[in-house]
Amino acid sequence: LLVYVIDIQDRERFESSLHYFDSIVQYFIENEMDVPIIVTFHKYDPEVRTYEEINEDIMKLKEKIEETYPSFNILFQQTSIYDVISIVQLISYGLSVFDNKFFELSLLLETHLGEFDCTSLVLFDKNGIIISEFYNDSIDPTIYTHLIESIKEHLFILKRMDEEEFLEDHNFFSIENDIISYLHQIYANDEKFFISILIKEDKKEPFLLKFSEFRDQLTNILESLTS
Repeated sequence: LLVYVIDIQDRERFESSLHYFDSIVQYFIENEMDVPIIVTFHKYDPEVRTYEEINEDIMKLKEKIEETYPSFNILFQQTSIYDVISIVQLISYGLSVFDNKFFELSLLLETHLGEFDCTSLVLFDKNGIIISEFYNDSIDPTIYTHLIESIKEHLFILKRMDEEEFLEDHNFFSIENDIISYLHQIYANDEKFFISILIKEDKKEPFLLKFSEFRDQLTNILESLTS
């Protein structure tokens, strides 16, 4: 796996960075190496995310890289040391490129993060180990605090679900600022998984209408991964 970092705040070095990136890719081509690649536009700090110039640069760089290397499956990500979630997502992206089904899983979660209009989608195994996770780009510090508390609570609940053999396969609980947290248990080839979702109270009903289809798609992918 190659994670290539471009400083999105240093426009003067874009061309030299692309030139160096090209030298690496050409080496892969010459040696017939099939290496997964993630290009991350780093220093995409919270205070610059609304800058039109920054976002246009990201779009142009992405398009240029995609057009130059059409035969490579390259993923793109924005990261910042001031946004720990962006770093976590980079790791999830890194895992996804090694397996087509895991890539499908990541794509499913990322897509439904937007469709549900939720703050987070986190998939755990029965031991509470995070398999994949996606977070809303616009998450603010107060919501992030709730998110951490939600994950802790979900880890506790899934342990109880496993030990006490809960009849219910899901659990809702409310936290501050009209935010609710949802945990749903999923079975795939006799293996237990848990999907954790943090969402605004007023998004609950639309979310529930869409969830069953998402659950079925998720179950199918997990069954493929565990078969």
